[in-house]
Amino acid sequence: MNLVIVHHHLNRGGVTQVILNHLRALHEAGGKEIFDRIVILYGGRATGWPDAMEPALEGIELVALPSIDYDTVTAVGEEAPYRATSEKLQQLGLLPAETLLHVHNHTLGKNVAWPNALTRLAEGGYRMLLQLHDFAEDFRPDNYRRQVEYYGESGTGMAEVYFQAPHVHYAVLNSRDRGILEKAGFACEKLHWLPNPVQPFPSLPHRADARHTLEEKLEVKPGEPYVLYPVRGIRRKNVGELVLWSALAPKPTTFGITLAPVNPVELAPYTAWQSLAAELHLPCKFDVGGDGGLSFPENLAAADAIINTSVAEGFGLVFLEAWLAGKLLIGRDLPEISADFKEAGLRLDSLAASLYIPKRCPITGREVFCEDAYRQRMTELFTQVLRDFGQDTMEAGDLQKQLDERLSDEWIDFALLTVQAQQEVVRSVAASKALAEAIVEENAQVMRPLMQENANFDSTIQINAQIVLTRFGLKGTGERLLERYELLARQQPGPVSSFAGAHRILRQFVELSRFHPVRLEDA
Repeated sequence: MNLVIVHHHLNRGGVTQVILNHLRALHEAGGKEIFDRIVILYGGRATGWPDAMEPALEGIELVALPSIDYDTVTAVGEEAPYRATSEKLQQLGLLPAETLLHVHNHTLGKNVAWPNALTRLAEGGYRMLLQLHDFAEDFRPDNYRRQVEYYGESGTGMAEVYFQAPHVHYAVLNSRDRGILEKAGFACEKLHWLPNPVQPFPSLPHRADARHTLEEKLEVKPGEPYVLYPVRGIRRKNVGELVLWSALAPKPTTFGITLAPVNPVELAPYTAWQSLAAELHLPCKFDVGGDGGLSFPENLAAADAIINTSVAEGFGLVFLEAWLAGKLLIGRDLPEISADFKEAGLRLDSLAASLYIPKRCPITGREVFCEDAYRQRMTELFTQVLRDFGQDTMEAGDLQKQLDERLSDEWIDFALLTVQAQQEVVRSVAASKALAEAIVEENAQVMRPLMQENANFDSTIQINAQIVLTRFGLKGTGERLLERYELLARQQPGPVSSFAGAHRILRQFVELSRFHPVRLEDA
């Protein structure tokens, strides 16, 4: 049997890292030997592929096919992805009866002709494991709409994208995604849980050396706490909440976010938060892993804790990797993402699902953000979201009723606010010590690690690190992968059909209760 792993590109990013770790996991579990060949088909971009050879990558064949890249990067006709892939598989001698395709993120809408190409390959008898990392339905309206428009002309929109067959199985990263697809009508036996693998970090630099570099480049003195947010600051990472933490934490704690976005649409909000932090003289530093900052290993070694403020993740690797770096993880929990980790035994007591701020200062009674402006902006944004997803707009009274419920309490989660309201909150906190103290007291659980002097979390870090390596390490992942592959290899090819329950996937994502404005708003 041959294994063909397929993705649009091999640039730096989550999926490329997953592919690399899958290969390492197969090697660790002794699974590479069961395949005659392992081939990777990709669009041609490969900045994330390692230059140095390692045992897990020996014998792996890389084959570039420009027509399967993002169609915003390489202009392709609707026949090109299928024709190029089919011809290349034939040329390589990778025939349907003896080849399994493991395809990543085909439903995300990065190449609208790609699902059709895969459908036709499945009709030709290729067995497939289609792994979903992200969903277009998860507040990515542009990705969703272009697929619906493309397939709506000849089929039934996303029903064509989520095609089904006896020899086509799907893999998801977490229980949330599995539950969503099951409720939509996916057959349980063709749906597999495949969490991303993690591996120990290489030896980090000596902490004293890293702290010296931190002081030299970012002017953070050796005795001052340094909290690291190791992400690229795109909108869903909720950068404003990091800025708020820097206004709340005891001095002289410094917060740092590693990388700036590359996409201009994402860069504008990031830059706006950078400007606000500078204006208010807050100890929040940006691009600390960029050209003028520290390397990633240096940042990890120098950090006293890792923080998460993201409002949406496909897998949530930080919930696992922080412990392997020997650091406490603080900040925002994402319960629907972290549920699998808690089930495995991870202690995430230093996280909270919300960061509550008051509508009015409990001490002075002053308004912390403009509630009327927030209500109006939320109405505009969510109505537009419904339109963008082709959904019926809500009755004005129904939407206002839901907003009334959200605003009925004296406190509201910071992540539910619009960008303007978040900025107003940060300004209010920076101007009022009383307000800051009230917020810290209300969020005592999540603030405790920074507020409590001489707190020691070494035991939690060590226990969590061991659980991560045991339950989510390479060897276990390799064994899990082999089990899925062997099951799929036994399936007899059958008819390919569209998925009638695709609309039920959308309905489970596009709800006001799940909507975080910061994911879609510009600066």
